[in-house]
Amino acid sequence: MVFFRVCLLFLLFMNILFANTPDIKKVSIQLNWKYQFEFAGYIAAIEKGFYKDAGFDVTLKEYKSGINIQKDVENGVSTFGIYDTSIIDYYDKHKPIILLANYLKISPLVFITKKDIYSPLELRNKKISISSFELKNSSLKRLLDKFKIDKKDINIVPFSSVQSFMDGEIDAISAFITNEPYILEKNRIDYNIINPRNYEINSSGESLFSSLNYVKKNRKNIRNFIDATNKGWKYALTHKKELIDIIYNKYSKYKSKEALMYEAKKIETLMLLGAYKIGEIRKDLFTMVLEEAKATKKIDEDVKISDLIFSLSKYSKDYAFSKNEIKYLDKKDKITMCIDPNRMPYEKFEKGNYIGIIADIMKFFENEIHVPLEVYPTKSWKDTLLAIKQKKCDIVSEIIKTKDRDTYMNITKPYLNFPLVIATKKDVRYINSLNDIIGNKKIAIIKDYAFYKKLKDKFPNINFVNVKSLDEGLQKVMDNSIFAFIDSVTTIGYKLQNSYFSEIKISGKLDDTFNLSVGVRDDDALLYSIFEKLVQKLQLSKKHEILRKWVNVNYDNNVDYNFFWKVLIIFFIIIFIITYRYKEVLDNKKKIQEEREKLKEKNKELKKTQTALQESIQSFEVLLDSTMEAVLVFRDHNCIDINKVGCKLLGYDNPDEVIGQDLYHHVHEDFIVTLKESLNKNLDFYEIEFIKNDGTTFPALVKDRFIHINDEKVKLFTIMDLTELKNKERLLFKQSKLASMGEMIGNIAHQWRQPLSLISTISTGLKLKLETGLDEKSESIEYLDKLNSTAQHLSSTIDDFRNFFAPDKRKEDFAVLDMVNQNLVLLDSIFKTNFIEVIVNIDKNLKLNTYRNELTQALLNILNNANDAFKEQNIIEDKYIFVDSYKHKNNIIITVKDSAGGIPENIIENIFEPYFTTKHKSDGTGIGLYMTYQIVNEHIHGNIEAYNSKYSHNKKMYKGAVFKISIPID
Repeated sequence: MVFFRVCLLFLLFMNILFANTPDIKKVSIQLNWKYQFEFAGYIAAIEKGFYKDAGFDVTLKEYKSGINIQKDVENGVSTFGIYDTSIIDYYDKHKPIILLANYLKISPLVFITKKDIYSPLELRNKKISISSFELKNSSLKRLLDKFKIDKKDINIVPFSSVQSFMDGEIDAISAFITNEPYILEKNRIDYNIINPRNYEINSSGESLFSSLNYVKKNRKNIRNFIDATNKGWKYALTHKKELIDIIYNKYSKYKSKEALMYEAKKIETLMLLGAYKIGEIRKDLFTMVLEEAKATKKIDEDVKISDLIFSLSKYSKDYAFSKNEIKYLDKKDKITMCIDPNRMPYEKFEKGNYIGIIADIMKFFENEIHVPLEVYPTKSWKDTLLAIKQKKCDIVSEIIKTKDRDTYMNITKPYLNFPLVIATKKDVRYINSLNDIIGNKKIAIIKDYAFYKKLKDKFPNINFVNVKSLDEGLQKVMDNSIFAFIDSVTTIGYKLQNSYFSEIKISGKLDDTFNLSVGVRDDDALLYSIFEKLVQKLQLSKKHEILRKWVNVNYDNNVDYNFFWKVLIIFFIIIFIITYRYKEVLDNKKKIQEEREKLKEKNKELKKTQTALQESIQSFEVLLDSTMEAVLVFRDHNCIDINKVGCKLLGYDNPDEVIGQDLYHHVHEDFIVTLKESLNKNLDFYEIEFIKNDGTTFPALVKDRFIHINDEKVKLFTIMDLTELKNKERLLFKQSKLASMGEMIGNIAHQWRQPLSLISTISTGLKLKLETGLDEKSESIEYLDKLNSTAQHLSSTIDDFRNFFAPDKRKEDFAVLDMVNQNLVLLDSIFKTNFIEVIVNIDKNLKLNTYRNELTQALLNILNNANDAFKEQNIIEDKYIFVDSYKHKNNIIITVKDSAGGIPENIIENIFEPYFTTKHKSDGTGIGLYMTYQIVNEHIHGNIEAYNSKYSHNKKMYKGAVFKISIPID
């Protein structure tokens, strides 16, 4: 009896235990690479029990070569898969997949190439390591397709590690910017990145997907799985070090902890957490990818975005209006709507009519719910915000979400978004970022607009001011009351197209966007739910249809285009000249680069030889014959040994012809004194001239030192023939000239930007007048005169720059002031762009007789060096360059002084050495000041020196570098 009771209690206990145990589903996730931080969210969800709490027993499947992730998920081999947006290209209606979440909003997949491969076109006939799945289904495949590069056009190498790239076995490899760059930078390997995003191949990274068949059978659980994954990612990002330890100790040691931390930081930036929630799907990007797939016939036309994305899918319970929502709409007579009363082309209430882009969208919503949207009139945007606060209207047609507005209205997801742009006068150069704007310049934004506070917080140093309307902001730009005006590209573009096209331009685009949503009064939850669904139902094609109606302009086609084509031909001739000159510079730079690489190789060989000489080698004969230099051994000034290279260099057939000869027998008589002095000074290296057996001479670099052979002290000479290097030095001078040419081309671009902008504006204005039939002969002639005048100015500019590159044939007399002014003309646009003031103090009667263009080049190098110094020291204000010249005894002195803080004392002695530079390798070659020294000391037979100086200007103390050139008067 007791036993029976015990059994009964046990059965009851087990029944209660298993009754409270959730139904655990075994599922698997096929990863698209090895275990690393890219999958930290899934690993965290497993390790922290988030999946288990949601009712899932999850197995992660590491990627192996040959796996087709999409097919495995479609066929049920794996429950879930991970891949980027490219997976849409191979959507199969018979075995459909559905996207559940997206974590990397930007795809990290790129090509890493050798440093001499810059564009996709250069991948032809190259060895590329890429997986078969990526070659069939990835953003890299779309990039190759865009440039019409087929499999037969490239040499595909089986996918392997980055080591094969580092070893030089392949030219390019598919890689993640979160992984491989760390390895390459750590090993100091030069490389380039070809990113599909730079070629308008937009793709998101890691997306979680499953088969539609599985999702339909597990509707109740799938949301729990997504939530658990999101929770795992949130934990991973806030506990990076913990997850890195878990991955390294439990999953894989494929990557070091340092590499995993590098990857973790990169992954977090690609998730764009400032703009998107964890796991949120970028519907705009996926819609764009879907449309591209349709356009290239990769996917059927009838596939909709709602078929692909879980949150918008017809299989989601929240897609249709609920019974309560339908009942609400049936009883609703009208919905009162507040608008922005004067914001075209978005919306406007004009003469009793509600018009604009948003007006058409609201009419679309009105037709969907069959309830009239009645405009509640307000006089300004401020009145509109007040009206919704006071519940005088049910909705606001356009609103940007802010924390403050969330307190008195519910705001839907955005239904339109446009980039914010900067409008300025025509003569303002392109603005990359608001951080580029220097000085206390005023930037206007319409009062009470939501992005005002956001930009104010983001750019605290910018002087933002408020205006009441778009017209007021643009008019203040016209009047120079403000420097720039910020608004959406649509509103500013609409105004420029209709009112300000010849005076104002869009000078830059911000990273921030203008996201428009519907705002609903906070006490009407059903109405908010209805508009949330309406916004989600608004198709991209409908948006495009409405936008085309308001943004595009229809023109009369019955127009004589003869005049337009004449202007256009002139414009293209100018562009052709610039392109041709630019191509010449690129070709020359390529040749220079090849010669530079040869010089580098020569330097490497020299270093190897020097190292070999320093090491202890047992066989002295092997040492002598293994070096690249000539080696001679002397005892008491008599030669006792010579290697084969030395015999060949001096023109002898065998060592016996040299052994026994005096040390000075092979040295040119003009350099015997130099050799004796050098031997006494114990120099590391010195340069003298040698005589060959046939009487010819050659320059050589010599190093001597005492060594002991068989306990006997002897003098060892190593001699290197400098004939080739001397030739290279002459080429280096030409290289410096061509490098200056490259900088001059940049200056030409600066000088030409404003005239070309004027030509573009005039030709566009003429075209518009001709197309609309509003042209007048007198006005057209005036425009042509302006075009001709501008073209003459451009021609004059070409002559100024061309004169600089004319080679010096002989010395000439010239005024020092004229030569300095020529330099300043060449650098005028650069100095103006960087707000550098040049102060010249030179007597106009001061003259020189020397090689003018070579002195011009030397001075140009010094002025460019001063400009670079201001950039390196990040000096924003009080940027001065003083150029002075005067006569002192039998010399003309030219000094260039700046206010950039001076040259560090520990390097000032080295600045005239070849290839010495403090700049980044992409910014400096180290030959500018070296060639300046060569020009002044060797060609002009003058002298140049550099030192730091403190001085006063306008009652303020400055410190800077001084370059002093002394040129003897013949």
